[in-house]
Amino acid sequence: MNTLIVIPARFQSARFPGKPLALLQGKPMIWHVWSRATQIKMADKVIVATEDDRIAKTVSEFGGEAVITAATHRTGSDRVAEVAALYPAQLIVNLQGDLPLFRPSVLDRLIKEGGQRIISQGADLVTLSAKIDKEEDIFSPNTVKLVRNDRGDILYFSRSPIPHIERGTSPTCLSGFFKHYGVYLYQREFLLKMANCPEGDLERMERLEQLRVLERGGRVWAMEINCEEAKGFCEVNTPEDLILGEKMVGDHDSK
Repeated sequence: MNTLIVIPARFQSARFPGKPLALLQGKPMIWHVWSRATQIKMADKVIVATEDDRIAKTVSEFGGEAVITAATHRTGSDRVAEVAALYPAQLIVNLQGDLPLFRPSVLDRLIKEGGQRIISQGADLVTLSAKIDKEEDIFSPNTVKLVRNDRGDILYFSRSPIPHIERGTSPTCLSGFFKHYGVYLYQREFLLKMANCPEGDLERMERLEQLRVLERGGRVWAMEINCEEAKGFCEVNTPEDLILGEKMVGDHDSK
């Protein structure tokens, strides 16, 4: 299926203004994300979606394609939907602009397996998850957790520990916890439909855009990745994260 990858890259980040232009190994972070996205074999086109002329100019200078979008979008998926409305691709990937270390091969699997789930099994949204291997992640509100049924469909996402667990519980009980990684595969028509829906109560309370799909009765499936693959999907949200990202990029390049 024809697949468009859209990378939302917002300049006005509350915790890290100008984040997409922050330098990693001498190149802007958005270049690292775009460069890896162009290595995804199942992608037909890669576009950066931004509200800022400076980001668009930078993308153009390194040979990428950028679209200026509205500055009023509430979520990355809303920004992606504005770009998706301009192109006739059947599948749309929302690839965040603060993931400079992801493995392109994982996105190829997501497009292949997720596309099959969407077409043959009625999934509306496909995303990524991995087992949590650190107890502190279970209780951290910065780690989004998910629970699913025996078919692999997601029942709920939360910043709280789900299923419920008490601190100090035996480590043998921790194997049933999964972390969500915010890369999204949509069928184009469904993404455009969601972008026209108002923000839901759960979405607003949890501050999780994917809950809009569940609140509207949609089906979400998560492709599981291993812990090593999951390391590439660590977001750069703060200047402190950038320092860690600098080291990780350096370690990766030295291998």
